[in-house]
Amino acid sequence: MAVDARIAVGLPDHPKTKKLIRRCGQAGAWNLVRLFVWAASNRPNGDLSGMSNEDIELSADWQGEEGGFVAALESVRFLDGEDGSYVLHDWSEHNPWAAGQEMRSAKARWNAAKRYHGAAVADLQVPEYAAIRNAGSTAGEDADSKAGSKDVAMLGAQSGNAPSPSPSPSPSPTKKKKESAGAPSLPDGVDPVVWADWLKLRAAKKAPVTETVLAAAKREAEKAGIGLEQFLTIWCVRGSQGLHADWIKPGEMDASAGAAPKPDWVAVAGFANRWEAQNEGCYERNAHEFSGGKRKAATV
Repeated sequence: MAVDARIAVGLPDHPKTKKLIRRCGQAGAWNLVRLFVWAASNRPNGDLSGMSNEDIELSADWQGEEGGFVAALESVRFLDGEDGSYVLHDWSEHNPWAAGQEMRSAKARWNAAKRYHGAAVADLQVPEYAAIRNAGSTAGEDADSKAGSKDVAMLGAQSGNAPSPSPSPSPSPTKKKKESAGAPSLPDGVDPVVWADWLKLRAAKKAPVTETVLAAAKREAEKAGIGLEQFLTIWCVRGSQGLHADWIKPGEMDASAGAAPKPDWVAVAGFANRWEAQNEGCYERNAHEFSGGKRKAATV
């Protein structure tokens, strides 16, 4: 949501403003400002479609005759369109920061999804930004210009000494550098949930996720004779920073594949031997007592 609206220093002396005041009185100029501020907060693209004349006048806090303020705005061309589909005249040129708010928000959500799930999943989660990003042959450049640099161009073309809104709409070079060095995309054949869990584990360990790290993981998975998804699953269950093929135990591969772990027959055999050794003396005592008892019974 935008927190401010830009108003040109020449607005009070503009012929359109003076005509509005003649039609609506001095209060009309204040109601116009109220409408601009409300639009920046609630309709940042300047499109008032779906709002009736009464809705627009309530948004501007108009206290005069019903319908009079909207009619005046339309007559002097502060509003374009017709009842139910009005738009503020040249809103994106005079308030580019507010007009670009929705696209900046979509871009931020896309970048967050890309960081944890890759570009393919981010396109599915934020389709409104993906459509612009993937449009044309220069998809990435178009997306950046629409969501960032376009605002700078609009501000540069706008005249007047009004200060730039805060924060500045200029894109941060440092941020763009970080975006270009983001995590690799979701690999083929890997479940998005497993991929997301592995990325979170790497983040918790403060370990980088790069194409080099992913390539190394694929090589270790091949050495272990398992798929990348199963390899990453074992990695997540272990919770370790790194994983090599020769660290993986057979039971871990069975468990990650959904099969019951195989029993350790060496351990079972060792336990049986110990149990037999511990109870060997009991067998001899019981046999002796039993044989002695039989002899006594026979003598009687």
